[in-house]
Amino acid sequence: MKRFVYKLPTELFEIFAVELNGYGFEILERNEKETIFAIYVEESEEQALKDAVNEIFKDLGAGELLKEELIPEENWTDKWKEDIKPIEVSPFIILPEWEIYEGDKLIPIKIRIGMAFGTGLHATTQMVLKLLPKYISKGDTVLDVGTGTGILAIASAKLGASKVKGIDIDETAVEECKVNCWENEEENIECVKAIPKDIKEKFDIVLANLEMKIFRETFKDIIRLFNKYLIISGIFKHTEKEEILKMAKDSNLKVVDELSKPEDEEKPNDIWFAFVLKYDDD
Repeated sequence: MKRFVYKLPTELFEIFAVELNGYGFEILERNEKETIFAIYVEESEEQALKDAVNEIFKDLGAGELLKEELIPEENWTDKWKEDIKPIEVSPFIILPEWEIYEGDKLIPIKIRIGMAFGTGLHATTQMVLKLLPKYISKGDTVLDVGTGTGILAIASAKLGASKVKGIDIDETAVEECKVNCWENEEENIECVKAIPKDIKEKFDIVLANLEMKIFRETFKDIIRLFNKYLIISGIFKHTEKEEILKMAKDSNLKVVDELSKPEDEEKPNDIWFAFVLKYDDD
């Protein structure tokens, strides 16, 4: 078994995690500036991994291999699985695909490992999951912009949405979304490669967990797509909060709900925000 330790700017790690399909990550160190992580592979897969990582690093314009080493065999597959624990975000519980939820108080969502679990289910995703039950009604239609693993689309379907569409610009993410929808036996979710400008129909609820730079480019295209509520996340610190709220106000949108969550408990000022918006008809 080989262990590869890499370093990448934290702001790019989520993109990398989606791009690199089929591998699990061990987060060794993470702060606002950089993320250091390890990937484990059999020696026969070593070159394939290195080529895939190098290609993604080249596209991102960043990333560095810090160390590679041979580690003793010790039934690594089972040992690695022991470290992957379900994540509870009420009313949901997020499970790796091999786990079975035997309770009845939470809504299980199965996600293939290496994506959501590789990143520890980011604060921005957790906030949207907490907001969904309050704003999605049975029979609503939902659009998930930047769907990634499809976790928010799946959660929407499990809450009773009659039709869900997840869109992403990355083909790998679209395929990951399809796999996770299959794992969860959700057949009313469509995962497609698209940008907001491509979408012609409107939805009751639109979800958008995106980086601020993407909101700057697509906000006008996104806000034309919802009828009831727009739930957004990915807003980091108060500067971005002020910027997105101004964009909302200029578009005749008002805030009806807000959540915040620190990136790290030791850094209370590094805060992520999520908002629920609707058109201000008053």
